[in-house]
Amino acid sequence: MSDRIQGLHHITLCTGTAQGDVNFFVKTLGLNLVKRTLLYDGKEPVYHLYFSDRLGSPGNLTTTFPWRRTGRKAKSGSGQISLTSYSVPTGSLEWWNENLGKKAVNVLERYERFGQKVLKMEHPDCPALHFELIEDAGDTRAPFDSPYVPKQYAIRGFHSWTVTLRDLEDMHFFMSEGWNHEKVGTDGEFTRYTVNGGGAAKTVDLLLKPDLAPGNWSYGEGMVHHGAFGIPDLDVQEQVKNELEGLGFTDTSDRKHRGYFQSVYVRTPAGALFEAAHTLGFTVDEPEETLGQAFIISPQFESQKEELLRRLNDPIVL
Repeated sequence: MSDRIQGLHHITLCTGTAQGDVNFFVKTLGLNLVKRTLLYDGKEPVYHLYFSDRLGSPGNLTTTFPWRRTGRKAKSGSGQISLTSYSVPTGSLEWWNENLGKKAVNVLERYERFGQKVLKMEHPDCPALHFELIEDAGDTRAPFDSPYVPKQYAIRGFHSWTVTLRDLEDMHFFMSEGWNHEKVGTDGEFTRYTVNGGGAAKTVDLLLKPDLAPGNWSYGEGMVHHGAFGIPDLDVQEQVKNELEGLGFTDTSDRKHRGYFQSVYVRTPAGALFEAAHTLGFTVDEPEETLGQAFIISPQFESQKEELLRRLNDPIVL
């Protein structure tokens, strides 16, 4: 089943405010707000925002739950995805460094990992969340045509995600036997795994921090909730679930319908939550020409739409 997991699909972050996310992902990083809807789980109305290219392509989709209005805080630490990394063209980090300074984004560090230049920064509205821009000459995906970022510097999509963990052994077994990734090398504290030949959106790094206390798994501002990986169809998704459980990874969910994906979740040995996602698309409830402009709500809650917006009390100005 070497083709079951095809690469990075989307990542879901627990952030601060909806406007803070729009300011960062749209007005600073140059992504597109492709959908605004609600968190499926629980009774408390919480935005679910989707930032991507024009149509929300797999491998280029960051989603957020802004939690600040609820007062719920998360604790970051080991056992979580700790870095969300985007691919940018070679030679563009100087422009990004200058532009991020103008937008009051804190650049934490500049360095190289696995021979590529990296700029690390924090979310200005939610500093516990860290991001990277990585120069990748091999990423030829077309960027979103943003009014905020020139195309020659623009984000192409995900480069990789980094899971911080206290022990590598069990996670190596999971990544190779359960998630069909191949270990390709180490660079200091980082161990790299790739799928389908590697490269942008086909890479996961494990960051070994044996003395770092675990973060929490519950919803709350300041943590990555899960990372989703693409699978080709629902038959393969069912096979992934069965094979994971057959390997002993029984903390695996039933299939869940998420409106725009069908998803199966698994808690990895590192603690990070992974998802195997099959895409349904973002035009199932909204025409392509107006994607992301309206607040979309599941049909069963349509009669409560205005009340839910009032309770959200987190307006968005693009």
